[in-house]
Amino acid sequence: MTQSLSPTPPRRMSWLAKGLLGLALLSAAAAAVLGVFIWWYVFRVEVGEDELLVLIRKSGKAIPTDLGQDFDDQVILYDQLVEAIARKTGETPDEVREGYKGIQLNVLTAGRYFPNPYSYERRVIKTTVIGPNEVGVLVRRYGRPLEFPKTVATEDDERGPVATVLEPGRHDINLLANEVQRFEMILVPEGHCGVVTLLSGDDPATPNTYTVEPGEKGVQRQTLPPGRHPYNPYLQKIDLVDLRSHKYDMLGDEAIYFPSNDSFEIELHGYIEWAIRPDRAAEVTVAYGDEDDILNKVVLPYVRSISRIQGSRMRTRDFIGKTRTTFQEHLLTELKKACWREGVDLKAVAITEVKIPSEIASLISAREQADQEIERSKNQIEEARAEVRLVEERERQDQNKQVGEARRGVVTVTKRSEQQKVVQVTQAERELEVARLNLEAAEKLASATRAKGRAEANVILFDYQARAEPLKMAVAAFGDGETYAQQFFLQKIAPAIQSILSNTEGPFADIFKQFQVFPGAASPASTASKGGSQ
Repeated sequence: MTQSLSPTPPRRMSWLAKGLLGLALLSAAAAAVLGVFIWWYVFRVEVGEDELLVLIRKSGKAIPTDLGQDFDDQVILYDQLVEAIARKTGETPDEVREGYKGIQLNVLTAGRYFPNPYSYERRVIKTTVIGPNEVGVLVRRYGRPLEFPKTVATEDDERGPVATVLEPGRHDINLLANEVQRFEMILVPEGHCGVVTLLSGDDPATPNTYTVEPGEKGVQRQTLPPGRHPYNPYLQKIDLVDLRSHKYDMLGDEAIYFPSNDSFEIELHGYIEWAIRPDRAAEVTVAYGDEDDILNKVVLPYVRSISRIQGSRMRTRDFIGKTRTTFQEHLLTELKKACWREGVDLKAVAITEVKIPSEIASLISAREQADQEIERSKNQIEEARAEVRLVEERERQDQNKQVGEARRGVVTVTKRSEQQKVVQVTQAERELEVARLNLEAAEKLASATRAKGRAEANVILFDYQARAEPLKMAVAAFGDGETYAQQFFLQKIAPAIQSILSNTEGPFADIFKQFQVFPGAASPASTASKGGSQ
């Protein structure tokens, strides 16, 4: 039994359902447009080329307060704090950074970002630019306090000024977590050096010394040369030291007073020129102080003491005349040695005036005049002697000149004779050599002539032999020479005979008679003889 199924007619959507669907679609479209609007205009942050974006987490967990003394009052999520929270809570470092309140240490550079404004406060700051003649010192606002006696931070989690300076240029620095202080580079002028004192560093390996090794706290042995140098005022103290020459005049109250060897008071006026040794500038500065201290503690005491020691060995009259120059030279030599040991280069000492007591000044002056007169007389005598020596020298020179000319004449004649002898010998040798060469040429020519004659004779002989050889062979063929001659004669004459008119008797006829004899027949002579006999 089958049951027929009839199709159910479609239901028509009511106008209310259509309205609700349209409203839902319109709401969804409006929500999408609103979401895009909020995402683009509320979430979006544009960061320029010279800007940075710092994110501050507003919502989330608070930083624990029981992490230890080093992490008290911290609001910046730096690496060591994040690791401490992660160890305590068991979370990962990324979960700590995303889930705890505080200032994010890392900054976002130029670009477009969409951080959640309800979770983060967004601050756009400028990049830090250090000028060409500046240095920047980074001062951290987070981390553990510096331990005494450190003045700069050398570890990543220490708070305070950082030892490394920021060179000129642009730097991406989070100014909410750090402060940047700018300082002018130190300028060391020409003729100066910079003595560097390290305010923080390792304790000196050798204590109680004026200077220390690099990296140790104290005055550095190596100084800065002229020019601009970056430095960190929290780490280094730089003092400029003048290495140029200094001049000091010893006049008036600064003059040098001392008793002479004969108990008279001597007053010296003059000046000294000195400078600090560049290789010991740091040591001298620490030991004595600035230029005035070096002058008063080193240079002047040595000048006064050595001048008194040297001057007390001399009599009063020795300070007038040439001996004063000797005193000045000895004084300079002793002072240079003494000051050099102390790191001071004494360049010059000059005595411009020597004052002696007036009661003996006239006596010394008169004695000096007498000495000068004696010296003048000695000079005149010496000049006269020099004139005599000059005349003698001239006479000797003239005599030597004449002797030299005579010797040159003898030498000239001798040289000329030797040269002529050499020329004649050379010419004779040359003629002998020419004659020898001519003789050799004649001998070679005669030898060539003989060889030529022998060659020509051999040619003629060979020619005759060449001609005689066929004749000899022909004669040998005919048996003897007579037969050959007869044959040769007949060969020559036979072609010219046309007819013969001759007697049958005689030598000419005998030539032809031989042709009448036939083999086996008797000759006419034999026949005649036979007939006669018959």
